Amino acid sequence: MSLRHRIAGRFPRLVIARRNISRAKVRSILAAASILIGVVAIGAIGAGGAAFKQSQLQSIQAQGATSVYVSPGTDMEASHFDREDVKAIDETVGAATIVATEPGSMELITSDGTREGVSVTYIDDPRQLHEVERGGIPDNWRQSVVVSHEFAADRGVELGERLKLVSETETETGTVETEHTYRVVAVLAESQSFGGGGLFLPIEETGERQYSRVEVMTESTDRAEAVAEALRDRFNDRKDRLLVFELTSLVRLLKTLVNGINAFLAGLGSISLLVAGVSIANTMLMAVIKRREEIGVLRAVGYGKADIVRILLVEAVLLGALGSAVGLAIAVAVAMVANALFLGDPFAFTQSALLYLAGAVAFGILTSLLAGAYPAWRAANERPIDALRG
Repeated sequence: MSLRHRIAGRFPRLVIARRNISRAKVRSILAAASILIGVVAIGAIGAGGAAFKQSQLQSIQAQGATSVYVSPGTDMEASHFDREDVKAIDETVGAATIVATEPGSMELITSDGTREGVSVTYIDDPRQLHEVERGGIPDNWRQSVVVSHEFAADRGVELGERLKLVSETETETGTVETEHTYRVVAVLAESQSFGGGGLFLPIEETGERQYSRVEVMTESTDRAEAVAEALRDRFNDRKDRLLVFELTSLVRLLKTLVNGINAFLAGLGSISLLVAGVSIANTMLMAVIKRREEIGVLRAVGYGKADIVRILLVEAVLLGALGSAVGLAIAVAVAMVANALFLGDPFAFTQSALLYLAGAVAFGILTSLLAGAYPAWRAANERPIDALRG
């Protein structure tokens, strides 16, 4: 016995449904094509939107969205943090990296004698914030300067070069300028995060180990939000001792906007599936009318109402499955293009993208099933003798 006959014997309803679809190829293809369009619309829009959202989240995280920035608050006695303050912040945040810095500014004396204002960050170790691209930072870092990638590229600064910097100090008699000479020992790697430009000097160059900003680096935006909340609960219960800033609110806003746009566009795509459902219902009703006598014969030879319903529902599901399968292939191809464009990897499917694709297929098949319900019910409830009369 051939495989085809075995399948026919085991799944007779499936074979009858497939035969009925092949009898009206044009109507069946058009009905399946309408499902295809809806699946492509929902799957491609959803998966493409998910790729765009992921790319923007990665960009925001590169800007420091996983970090929390802490400064002295308006009710803090001192205008800076000392070691005890940094220790208290460290104890509060738990498993996170603490980087204390003191921002400042100096004037760079260029080769032609002119002066140029530059930003300076006083820090214990720049490697806490950035990777080193060239050179190296000694363990006992003193009397030398580390420059950012942007600073070196813009001014053509090389390792070993000596920079002349002028600092200003306010005294009772006025402003006192002091000239310093530092040797460049390292150039940092390019970075998009805050504090990525300028010069880095040892914290001891300030004269006192005092900090005006603490950066708490976490592994995720959710963790950053929890750290910010913990700091506010401990230090800002009654007074604003700390100013706590994080970018997680921007991340939430972006997610809300992109999800809302995706839902709206996917909703428009689902309208095409509803139209497809009407097309399948029309196709099935026409098939029922044309096959009244055949259905009457089936009922006369012992097929019950439930059998007729199952045959016609299988037929509707086959149409939906055919359109959904082809639509899924096209939607995946479109999503891969979006992944390559936004994420740089065509196979970088996010979980939400896969859910959109799976949901589009499920919605397509479910729409077909519901569209075939009324024609199946109508055919099953017609009396065999009336059906045989045609």
